[in-house]
Formats: sequence, structure tokens, C-alpha cells
Amino acid sequence: MPFPLLLALSLAPVSIASETRDLDFEYNWSAEAEAVPALSRRFRADAVRQRQAMNRMAVAEKKARREMGTSDWNGLQFSRSVETAGQSGKLLSLVTSTSSYTGGAHPNGRTSALLWDRKLSRETNYSALLLAGQRWDGALRLPFCVLLDRERAKRRGETVVNGEWPSQCPEMKELTIALADHDRNGRFDHADLTADSYVAGPYAEGPYEISLPITATMVQRLKPEFRASFEAQPPVQ
Repeated sequence: MPFPLLLALSLAPVSIASETRDLDFEYNWSAEAEAVPALSRRFRADAVRQRQAMNRMAVAEKKARREMGTSDWNGLQFSRSVETAGQSGKLLSLVTSTSSYTGGAHPNGRTSALLWDRKLSRETNYSALLLAGQRWDGALRLPFCVLLDRERAKRRGETVVNGEWPSQCPEMKELTIALADHDRNGRFDHADLTADSYVAGPYAEGPYEISLPITATMVQRLKPEFRASFEAQPPVQ
């Protein structure tokens, strides 16, 4: 077992939490992320920044409510969770889910992906793993659009007729794309695509999460040094 994986097993997930009348705050990340010193420092610093920003926002919100003559106050909320989507000896793939309530009608949520190159000790992205001139966009977007419409039809109870929002298929740049190892064998086998609330439908429908297999054709488009970190799957039927 590669050293980074052994180190991750010796560490525990990290959780930073506090609750006051003004702010319910939680920030946590996986043991695999904690095993990377640069990521550990990054998330700890971000937790401090986010808590300070939310506290400032709470002060401003309470002041605004007093000026409007409104006395109701239930405080604000912030939570961020960084989970491991998959890892190999070369790469660590993380997905961050953030939820915040800042005094509006409802909490707002969003996701993001982080791919870490263990050898170079820096953040990268899946496009940087591909051979020059190669892309995965076509291999991902078409099946994503098909499966998205199937899921939207279930949630809406009617067939989706493509057009403008909320029935269009989002562009790739609007989606969170994370490499995932579903069977946890140290090789990436899927790409998990997330359309956050409002991206593919109204808030009430929530986010849409579509998992797509990484096919043999997609693996062949990778640079040779990364191919061993992937495991080809049959295409979507």
C-alpha cells in the first residue's frame, strides 16, 4: 500500500464546530485530506476565514433587523464538508459540499471538486491528466444530459422538453466534476457530476448528481503515467 494511503489510515477525520446564538458553524474534512500537510493547513485557514466572515455577517444582519424594527433572530449557519471521492498512489480526489444560511428564505448549497497531485504536491484538474489536444467533454456531456433528463422527469412527473432554463442541459463549466473510485480499490472508475440547485432546475428540486463510468476510450486519452490510476468501465446504456 502506498505511503500516502498508509498515512491516511493512521489519521482521523477533522471536525471544527461551534454553536452560539448567532452562528452554528461546522467545518470538517476527511482523514485522507488531513494526511496531506498542505491541504490540512489550507482547510484549517479556510475554517478560520469562514467563521470570521460569518460572524461579521451575523453582526450586520442583527443590526439591519434592529433598524427595521424586527426582533426575530435565529442566527446564521455555515457547514462545509470535504469528503474523499477516491484516491490512487498519484492522485487524491476530494468533493466539498457547502451549506450556508445568511438570513434569506432558505439555506444555499454548492459543491466543488479538488484534485491533488501527490507527486507534484499541488492542486490539478482532470484536464491536466489528458494527452495534448484530448478532452473528455464530449464523452461526459451527452450521457449526462440524457441521464439528467431522466431524473428531472422523475422529480417533475412529466417529460422534459429541452429549451431554456429550467429544462436546458447545463454546460460543463456549470457542473462540479469529481473523479471517483466507487469500489475503493485505488483506481478511479467514475466521474461524478453535480449540478447544484438552480443550475438544472428550481431550488425545490435540489441538486442533481449523475455518476458516469470512465470508459476505455476515456482512459486512452490520459497521459501514460496516469492510466494505472484508472479502471475502465462499460459505457452508459
